[in-house]
This record gives sequence, C-alpha cells and structure tokens, in this order.
Amino acid sequence: MRNRFSHPLLILLQAALLTGAGCSTFDPGQAREEQTRRFRETLDGQARELLARPLSLDDCIRIAMTNNYAVRQADLDTAIQRIAKNVAFTAFLPNVSLSAAYNNHHQPPNAMSERRYGQASLDAGVPIFMPSAWFLYAATRHGYRAAELAANHVRQGIVLETSQAYYQVLVLQETVAALETQFGAAYETAERIEGLAREGFFTAWERDQARLQAEVRQTELDTARRRLGIARADLLVTLGLAPIPAADTDYTLRLSGDTGEPWRPEGSTADLVLKALEGHPLLSIADRRVVMQEHAVRRAFTAFLPVLNLTAASTWTGNELADHASNWMTAFGGTWQVFSGLANLARYKAAKVERRQSELERESTFLNIMAQIIAAEAAVRDAVEAARINQRAYEVAAAKFADYDAKSREGLLPLSEALDVRAAMDLAQVALVRSRYQERIALASLELAMGVTSIPGKPL
Repeated sequence: MRNRFSHPLLILLQAALLTGAGCSTFDPGQAREEQTRRFRETLDGQARELLARPLSLDDCIRIAMTNNYAVRQADLDTAIQRIAKNVAFTAFLPNVSLSAAYNNHHQPPNAMSERRYGQASLDAGVPIFMPSAWFLYAATRHGYRAAELAANHVRQGIVLETSQAYYQVLVLQETVAALETQFGAAYETAERIEGLAREGFFTAWERDQARLQAEVRQTELDTARRRLGIARADLLVTLGLAPIPAADTDYTLRLSGDTGEPWRPEGSTADLVLKALEGHPLLSIADRRVVMQEHAVRRAFTAFLPVLNLTAASTWTGNELADHASNWMTAFGGTWQVFSGLANLARYKAAKVERRQSELERESTFLNIMAQIIAAEAAVRDAVEAARINQRAYEVAAAKFADYDAKSREGLLPLSEALDVRAAMDLAQVALVRSRYQERIALASLELAMGVTSIPGKPL
C-alpha cells in the first residue's frame, strides 16, 4: 500500500509547496522599492555616460533614436508583427505530436487486454489545400512591413520632438541671459533714480516706477528660469533619461548649441506636395493596410471552399494480447462546410466593407498630408518674416531708448517716458530671442509633414 500511494502524494506535496511559495513571496512594497532602485541606477548610469559632455542637436537625436521609449515601443510592435508573420507561416508546416501513456486497470477491461500495459502514438498531418492560410500569411507579411514603416515614422516624429525640445532649451537659455542683463540694467537704474530722488531731482512716483520695472524684470527672470528647468526636463525625457538626477550624482544637461545646417525645401508648395505624395510613410502604411484588407476579403471567401489534409500515424502498445504491437495508418481527407447559418456570407460582406473603409482612410490621409504641407510651408514663411520684423523692431526700440535715455538724463524728457521706452525695448529683445529659432522649428515640422525627415543611420 505504501508503494502504491507514495509517488502521487509526493507529487501533490511538491505542487502545494510551489503554489504556496508563489503566493507568499510577492511583497508589493518591496517589489516597488526594488524596481525603483534598479531603474534609477540604470537611468543614472546612462546619464553619466551620455551627459559627460555638451550635446549638439545631432547628439540628442542619436540618443533619442536608441533610448526614447516611443521608439523602443515601436520596435517591440515590429517584433510582434514579425512573430505573427512567422506564426502564420507555420500553417504550411506539418503538425507532429507524440503521446504516451501507461494504463493500470483494477480489472482487465476485456479478454483481449492486459491489466497493465503502456502505449504510444506518433501523429503527423499537413494541409494540402487550405487557401485561408495563404491569404493569412500574405496579410501578415504586409502587416510586418507596415509595422516597420510605422516604426520608421515614429522615429521621424521623435526627430522633430527632439529638435523642438532642443531649440526650446536654447531659446530659454538666451531668454534667461537677456533677462539677466535687463534686470541688472533695471536694478542699476532704480538705484540711480532712488539716489537722485533723495536729492529732489525726481519725484516719489518716478522712483517707484523705476523700482517696479526692476521688480518686473526680476519676476520675468525667475519665471524664465523655471521654464528653462521644465524645458530641460522635457528634453531629458525625450532622450529617455531621468529629468531629476539622484541625490548622489552631479551630472547636468549641457547643450553645445550646434544645430548644424537646417534642411531647406526647394520648389513651390505644389512641388513640395507632389514630392511628399511620392513616398510618404503614412501613405505607404495606408497602401499596405488596403492590401491587407484585400487579402482579408479573399480569406473570407475561402470559407466557401473545402480543406484537404494528409495525415499519418504510428501506434505502439505494450499489450501482449493485442493483435499487433505496432501499426501504421495514412489518410487523405477533406472537410467542406456546406451551411453555417449564412455566417460565412456575413463575414465576407463585412470584409468587403472593411476593405472600402481602408481605402477611404487612405484617401483621407492623402488629403490631410496635402493640408499639413500647406500649413507647414506657410509656417516657415511666417517664421522667416517674424524673425525679420522682430530684428527690425528691436533695432528701432534700441535706438529709440538710446535717444530717450540721453534726453532724460539731460532733463529734456520725463523719466517715465524713458522707462516706458526701456520696457518696450526689453520686450522687443525677448521677442527677437524667441523668434530666432522659430524658423528652424518650422523647417523641421515641414520636413516631417513631407515625410522626408532623415534618421541617423538610415537612408530617407
């Protein structure tokens, strides 16, 4: 009796121990703390290596191409589609299964069978005619290619996102530098006016106006510094790095300011549209989806066709009372679903509707690309003109302030007018700084709208 039940009891005991161990070892708090620690160590290690020197725009783009989470997720989506394609291909391969068993009957089931015996079988089958597998594999091949195109387009989007974040940091760095100069000048003016006001050369409200202007510049400077911190954090997240370093690290994001020569379009707006429509990634993806839906229609039609299979099997038994200890069997068979409640017909009609849906989506994408290029090209022109106007406005404001300041010092103009002109010049300077990189951002947006954004290491 002990020999009969010891083995099953041992198996049950081991299963219970494994199940109990799996339920009792997970501590949510400890798991969260451990993951946080390991992830921060990984981020800090990456930051020490990647932020060891000032980064150019190309450096940031190359880091983002390998470290950005949207890029990595797109690569995983592509890998999933590749696996799906390989799984679909397995429908053309034979299915082989091996089974074995040991039977122990309390009483012999019949006179031609022993009470204890072992048996095994080897079965193999391969489809000879199964059209649905052909079209499924064809659709998954296009799905895999569409996923590759989508991942490439994600990378193009990350190039634009990185460029925008990089330029934003540069804009705010220059804005902070300009505001620091403005605050220094405003503070110096306020100190000078306060001294002269004590001697009776200026009134109390003129002194207060000078103080207010210095306070306004201080507030604008503090706000710009906070925005610069936010912009740096956004750029670091785009690069896949931690926006806040650990307490025991001393790395910081430094930019060299090297942005390289910008891409510039050639030709009219119509020429840009025609060039984009030749091979835009979104249109290529839409083309693949239309083809996939065409294969889906064909696959739905195959439900009306028979399926033919070839099978073979080998069996073995240890039952000495059986007529044959081993045997071979081959078979050729087929199935044909004659009637399924019109479900196959409904699926076929639905597949045709979905194909038309994909065609409409492609046409909509076509029109949207045209509209986006028109808008992006107009934004480039607007940015160029805005930079020119802001440059001219600052030059005029600076000349006007120099004149008003000189006349104010000579007593020919009220101090309030000179302070108002100084405030206008400061605003013109900040507007000039902000518009300096708008053309670069607009050009990068136009490049993405046309689908020609270059990716490091990959041809267009």
